[in-house]
Amino acid sequence: MVYSFDNIEFEDDIKVKIGFFHLSSCSGCQIAFLDMFDELTDVLDTVEIAYSNLLTNNKEIPKINVAFVEGTFSIGFEPHIKLLKEIYEKADIIVAVGGCAAFGGIRRLNTGAQAPQPSHQASIPITEVAFLRNKIKYVIPGCPPNPNLLYKFLLALLEVNEDFLRPFEFMVFSTFACGYDILTEVVNKGLCTGCGTCVSACPTRALEFSKRTQRPQFNRLFCISCGSCLAACPQSFKPYPQPVYG
Repeated sequence: MVYSFDNIEFEDDIKVKIGFFHLSSCSGCQIAFLDMFDELTDVLDTVEIAYSNLLTNNKEIPKINVAFVEGTFSIGFEPHIKLLKEIYEKADIIVAVGGCAAFGGIRRLNTGAQAPQPSHQASIPITEVAFLRNKIKYVIPGCPPNPNLLYKFLLALLEVNEDFLRPFEFMVFSTFACGYDILTEVVNKGLCTGCGTCVSACPTRALEFSKRTQRPQFNRLFCISCGSCLAACPQSFKPYPQPVYG
């Protein structure tokens, strides 16, 4: 088997080196990776965990193929700037893991502890850090992501399963992901089947299922913009054209 990441190929006798990196967050996403450890042992013959603040004792970041990054970037925080620049130099591709790294998540609510900024935000997702954009290949939403989803993503990455990976690649270009997207992109376009998957995926109960309409209802006050609902919805990434109402 040959693994390929952005035209970089590795023969099957060479392990794919991955690293896990933590910025400003609760570390729940990296714990979710640990929760899939039993399944991860099945691919350790093809994957090497080259760096992790939880799993390895490495002080220096080695050259790696895939960097999984959780948490938001704290504006003006020098250790974060240094870490992200080193990840950019050392990694072939970057995967933003969890709502904080992908969309800002609950860290969007954090303001202050910084010099005045035009955006008035102390933290931004790594998908909005300009110099990283050409390295961020995929986004895995969730707060935290389901360990089973993480494992399936890793398998798809190793097998270059483009059909499975396409939604994760698409979400790199999303600037916002919450219950509003379920309403505007799925419900309002007549694509909702009333399965309730988005409601089950929401970690804060910002979505509720209406028995009257057989559709989800959204409470913005509870939403943390983690993207779990949009990623879980089976209608979110349909290949056929969606209707547009002018």
